[in-house]
Parts: sequence; C-alpha cells; structure tokens
Amino acid sequence: MPLQVKAFDKFEPLREANLRANFAGNFSTERMSSVDWFDQVTLDVTNDYNQTLGGTNDLGALIAGGENGFKGTCGDTDNEVSFLATALIFDISQNPVIEARIKIADVSGTFVYFGFSDAITEATPAATIDAAGGTLTAVATDAAGIVIDADLGTSSIYGASVKGGAAVQSGDSGIDWADGETKVLRVRLNTGGNAFFYVDGKLIANGYISSAVADVPLCAILNYGQRAAEANKVVTMRYLKRWQDVP
Repeated sequence: MPLQVKAFDKFEPLREANLRANFAGNFSTERMSSVDWFDQVTLDVTNDYNQTLGGTNDLGALIAGGENGFKGTCGDTDNEVSFLATALIFDISQNPVIEARIKIADVSGTFVYFGFSDAITEATPAATIDAAGGTLTAVATDAAGIVIDADLGTSSIYGASVKGGAAVQSGDSGIDWADGETKVLRVRLNTGGNAFFYVDGKLIANGYISSAVADVPLCAILNYGQRAAEANKVVTMRYLKRWQDVP
C-alpha cells in the first residue's frame, strides 16, 4: 500500500499558537502601548476618565450584557454635547497616537468628535470642534481630531484641527458614514505638531494638516451630542488604544 502523506495544513502553527504561550521571553516595546477594552464592571471616572454629561437625559456608561464598550446616549435637547476624556497625558514631543472603534446609530441626528484636545471638557453646548450652524468651529485652543456632524449637512468624515485659538483647519475625506456603521478612527500627531487622520486603517483624503496643534498637554477625548431633534441616539466606542514615545 502506498504511503499515505497528510497534506500540510498551513494554518496549523496558528492554531497551536492560540492554544499555548506564543511569545518567549520578556515582551518589550520601545513605545508606550495601552488599550482599554471598556470591559470592567463600571466606568472609572475617578482615575482613568473625566466625564461631562451635557444635558437632559444624556448618558455615558459601560455596556452590560456580555458586550465590551462605552455607550454614550445623546439627550433630549439639540446641540448639548457630552464628553469622555482621559487625563492631559499627551503632547506632541512624544508622537502620540490614539485609535477607537466607534459605531454611530443615527448619523443624520448626531454629532461626534474623536481626537486630541487641550481640555477634558467644555461648557455645553460648546464642543471641542464641531459644526453647529454649519461651519466648523472650535472652543478648544488646541485640538486635532475627526468630526462627523449632521449640522454640516452631510454624513462625511472630516479631519480638523485648531492651533492657538486660530481658525479651524479641516479637510473632507469624502467618506460618508452610514447609520449603524462601525469604523476605526485613528489620529496621529508628530513632533512638529502635524496631524494625520485615518479611517479603517487608511490615511483619508485631505487627512494631513500641517502645524495642527501646539506642544501643550492634550487628552484623548470623545464628544457626542444630539442634532436635528433626534433624541436618545447612541454612540458606541468599543475600545481606546494609545501609543506614544517614552520620555
């Protein structure tokens, strides 16, 4: 009888790695790297995050029922904005990068900003950077991030920044965000204060802004709020990833 040779399964090493320790030695990175999966019992607003709920029935809490993620619920009043922010732990000298996986239930009735800011909150109804009234403006003095705002009259994704309280710089990605879609947003700053904006792993069109922010303490921040009288819409952030150089 001929010798029977089992065909090599190219996925077998991967399967084995999933079943046993798959890294030998001390894992060592040159850059700070961390991720919050939002999988705890409650949101830590004492040490890890600062939360400001903008108005009537605005909510912000971790998702229950076996899912990981932060659930932000817009309230009952137009243009009131809520915030979830880290401490002021970034600056451009450390080449910081932040990333989040975000789902927007109703794009036409919602405002979302994800990025860096020089403040952990603003006095609602003001936002870090938004388009209330149809034009991108900033209350933050220095900020750089991604804006999706129903008041722009479109579901398009914008990269935007403000430096030293000057006029907002922005670029339209040409990517439309549909209701119920989930996207991965990334904002990167380098030591020159230049900003780079990514969606689903790709640098977006008009996704580079030169001299976007000054070298000041920055936080990672999520803004969310109601537009167009569409109350109680949900914005979900599944994780927050952070990288930066070690000083």
